[in-house]
Amino acid sequence: MWERYNNMGQNAMSQGKQADAEGQFRLAVKEAEDISAKDPKDPKLAKSLNDLANCLRQQGKFPEAEEHYKRALEVKQKAVGPLHKDLIGIYDNYAKLLRATGREAEAKKMEQHAQAIFAKN
Repeated sequence: MWERYNNMGQNAMSQGKQADAEGQFRLAVKEAEDISAKDPKDPKLAKSLNDLANCLRQQGKFPEAEEHYKRALEVKQKAVGPLHKDLIGIYDNYAKLLRATGREAEAKKMEQHAQAIFAKN
């Protein structure tokens, strides 16, 4: 079910239907939480949280989007460590949110962190 919800969310986003996408991504997060409870290293939860956060950011729901970016980073870091290349996309997306909310200095720190990870990998 997770893959179906995630794909439907991606399709809705590509069609500009953010509200529909948000609902699908929320279902994907719920499914991924069940999977993660059994296998904390499974990448689905971090991906779902990041996708949901992107969708929320595009709708201007910045506080909730930020919560999901933070959780995505936390989940992913626990699974792969703090310097894994799979964190780069989440950091970049989080930086976009920070920039959209006028927090340029924080956005630059996120981007620098992503670049440091990239340089090490």
